[in-house]
Amino acid sequence: MGAGSRCFSVFASLFMLVATLPAQTTGLEPTATPSESLLREQRHFVECLIYGFSPALWISRGGSLYFMPKSDVQEQRIETMKAEREDYVAFTNLQARYEFAAKLMADSGLDPAWQTKLILPWSPTNRNLIPTLEKPLRLLPVYTLLQTLRDGDALLQEGKYIYFVMDYGRAADDAFRTNCVLVKEGTKTYRTVAGASKTVEAFTDAGLNQEEIEVLNRVVAGLRQKSASLGQALAGYRAKQAFEQHRSLAAESNPYMEFRLASDYLAGTGTPRNEALGLEWMAKAAKHGSGDAEAYLEKLKARQP
Repeated sequence: MGAGSRCFSVFASLFMLVATLPAQTTGLEPTATPSESLLREQRHFVECLIYGFSPALWISRGGSLYFMPKSDVQEQRIETMKAEREDYVAFTNLQARYEFAAKLMADSGLDPAWQTKLILPWSPTNRNLIPTLEKPLRLLPVYTLLQTLRDGDALLQEGKYIYFVMDYGRAADDAFRTNCVLVKEGTKTYRTVAGASKTVEAFTDAGLNQEEIEVLNRVVAGLRQKSASLGQALAGYRAKQAFEQHRSLAAESNPYMEFRLASDYLAGTGTPRNEALGLEWMAKAAKHGSGDAEAYLEKLKARQP
């Protein structure tokens, strides 16, 4: 076995869109107002997708793409994200997660053919919603191209090991003779230059080509936009909650909350901007002893001609 040999179990290490709690909700319904928990968990889920669809975690074989981590560091991060999803309280339904992810993929502008390569059809019995491959993976950090054979095959050498590699040269990194990603297929017999017959381990070059890398990067870019959008929605939700709290406590003639409410109206934080109401509450806050409100009104007066 050469250096960098790995084999991942589908169920042990798969980046899954799987619910770990009983199905309670279906996510964000068209007429529902999202809760803070749902927005927060959807954003975390998108962050998981951003990492999961990174080209570094995928391989290509036979025209199909497969999710396959290549290092212990990647595997540990995936396990950490899965554990974090166990704490969800709002976004717990598997089908809702699947539909959410599928819509994000469609929104990224991918051709439907690419979408089917990256996410499997929905099935209530299938807990693996992205394609995986249960075959041994071999990583060659640095190697030598010994011989180019017919039909796109080649002989590669890493140290004392020689590999028969099919479909060699398809991957974007192959030209640099580094970071070669191989999937073990069995054995192959070939003839040496001297005419002798030799049997060695056979592999498929499973590195991504440039088009596949670009497709995954496009998905990641779309997911980053969604994460930013959810972040803005979450900030807006929290601002609105704070505004409602300020308004409730200001009604009790609390000078600090009157000042906060005035600031909300003047800045349009958690509520539409309303300068008249903001100044009205600022005056109330100053009257009831808010030093911040008094300072604001003094500065405002000083700026007037």
